[in-house]
Amino acid sequence: MPGHTVITSAGQIHAGDHLSWPAAVSSGVLRHHAIVVASKGGTKFSVAHVRVNAQGSSGVGKYSHVREEDIDFQENIAKRHLSRLNEHHPQCNEPARVVANARSKVGKFQYGALSNNCEHFATWCKTGNKESRQADSAEEAMKAAIHIRQMHKYNFQ
Repeated sequence: MPGHTVITSAGQIHAGDHLSWPAAVSSGVLRHHAIVVASKGGTKFSVAHVRVNAQGSSGVGKYSHVREEDIDFQENIAKRHLSRLNEHHPQCNEPARVVANARSKVGKFQYGALSNNCEHFATWCKTGNKESRQADSAEEAMKAAIHIRQMHKYNFQ
């Protein structure tokens, strides 16, 4: 993952950080993203993140929520699975603004796997821009697959 720092100790985590770790539902292929709101001591932190309530094939139109929850990152730190994204955006917000942005979105969230996911949320909190490298990569892969399918279909007609 470009532009990231692997977290090796809880002391490297601060309020306003944009963290990611392997998503449980994707066997590590996708990463979940969150904003650190506060330290709770040790390896436990309060984070604001998108929680999808209903699983669908694409998640589009499913209502989700932005929640502030406590998460213990001990296992992810030990396995070196936790990363901090190092946004190099010229308008990167100060930590207090990042936390305020995250808290301002707590509540219902219109989830879209390619248009409004946890990475879009966390990046918006940090930079003011809704961006998702994962969604962009997935969209490019789908376009390539459609192109290959169309070429395959054309060659056999």
